[in-house]
Amino acid sequence: MEEIIVDDKYKIHFSKELIDIFKIKPKDRFQIKIENKNKIVLEKVNKAKKEKDPLMDILDTPAHVNIDKIKQINLNNVEEELWTT
Repeated sequence: MEEIIVDDKYKIHFSKELIDIFKIKPKDRFQIKIENKNKIVLEKVNKAKKEKDPLMDILDTPAHVNIDKIKQINLNNVEEELWTT
């Protein structure tokens, strides 16, 4: 089992070996599960399973704006969501 150290900013860093095995890339997401109060399990979130809202996709990656995705956004629904929350 590999040991990982938490740094001063409470971040953990994966070894090159783990990065290669699990194909970890910057901004990959993980779910955290806690078991028995002393065990933390990280599970990589599969991007294909989770369909993203077009507006949130644009906000997450503004440098890669796709005009077709912008056209999919229904501004009336966005406005209605803003007023109801």
